[in-house]
Amino acid sequence: MPAIKAVFWDSDNTLIDTFSLHWAKHKYVLNQHGIDLNDRYQLRIHHNNGAQNYEWIARELGLNISESEYLTQIDSYYRDHSSQLKLRDGVAEILDLFKQKNLPQVVVSNGRRNSVESSHHATNIIDRFEFLMCKEDYEGRKPEPTPFLTALDRLNKTRGTSINANECLAIDDDPLGVESAKCAGMITIFRPTHLVNDTCAFADYTAHDRDEFMALCRKLV
Repeated sequence: MPAIKAVFWDSDNTLIDTFSLHWAKHKYVLNQHGIDLNDRYQLRIHHNNGAQNYEWIARELGLNISESEYLTQIDSYYRDHSSQLKLRDGVAEILDLFKQKNLPQVVVSNGRRNSVESSHHATNIIDRFEFLMCKEDYEGRKPEPTPFLTALDRLNKTRGTSINANECLAIDDDPLGVESAKCAGMITIFRPTHLVNDTCAFADYTAHDRDEFMALCRKLV
């Protein structure tokens, strides 16, 4: 295996435990508009960003305000409650490890910039990364390889490097994100949550708990 030269992190539920707050913002705002968001929609909310969730909520649940109004309202709730956000176990230590190894770190998220930046400011990790690659910054979405390939191209242009995809480590909590990184040619770590199945065919490695995750990262770099 080639030596790791860069690390690409997913954000939501990989770096930061955000699901509860994302769920709460949708549930609260929809309740203000007379819609009770049933728990059966949790996985659907998890897989989409705010704009993508608006599309099906308006179509299937009858939300009758504009997308921009809805995004403003959920973003306001999220920002006002972001102090409750926490890093996932082991993330702080591994961010430090990669920094000590002089590995550039990048975020590749399906989330919108407003919510991703709010999360990173709230948890004081925004300065750990070369840049945040959010939904607005690339075409397509995970599991397509475009998000990670676009991020790698930007990293190489920014730093004047020529890092290859097979020299990059990608870490994601969602099988769709792992598939995206693997199709881009990267080495992948799948760190599942309770929201998804704990296996992924596209994962080179799987870490089910904090100790396993930390040991694996130390081994790889």
